[in-house]
Amino acid sequence: MKTIFLTVVLLFSVQLAAAQKSNAPGYRISFAKRSVSVTFRQKTHRLDIYKNIDAARIVRAKILFAAQKAGFRYLVLDVSGWSKAKLDDRQCGAGTESNLLWIKLDTAWKIIEVQSERYESCWASIEPDEGYSVKDGILTAEFMNFRDELNTVLTYDPRTPEKGFRLEKSKFLKQ
Repeated sequence: MKTIFLTVVLLFSVQLAAAQKSNAPGYRISFAKRSVSVTFRQKTHRLDIYKNIDAARIVRAKILFAAQKAGFRYLVLDVSGWSKAKLDDRQCGAGTESNLLWIKLDTAWKIIEVQSERYESCWASIEPDEGYSVKDGILTAEFMNFRDELNTVLTYDPRTPEKGFRLEKSKFLKQ
């Protein structure tokens, strides 16, 4: 019985690790609570992004883009997690908070600049239109903030990573 349990745990861990591989060749991402670790060329770099995300606890992280230009490294991450540290049956007890992050790093992997855009939130009533998509290499995300009555379109062009996210915000049309 103990062997079966350990086998199931091991298989689950392997599947979870495989699911966390990024779309950026040579990069891998892992997470714990409110920070992520990015592995590149067999070196792991911890990035403390807790001030730049809205999740109380990360449950999913993915590298969407990675680039180097003019002595800097640029990462675009999708980070999601629970709205509350512990799940419960109260407001946002099973809710999700999701952020897209653009991170500029120096050669020592020190964070120089971060752009963070929350695209899904139980607390702030933000819902993605259809999530994000990558078409012709360009990242596009559209989401609605019902509390502030704002529609946001986020775009990112990996050919010019130094420009970060481009945001277009507009008020909902009143009918």
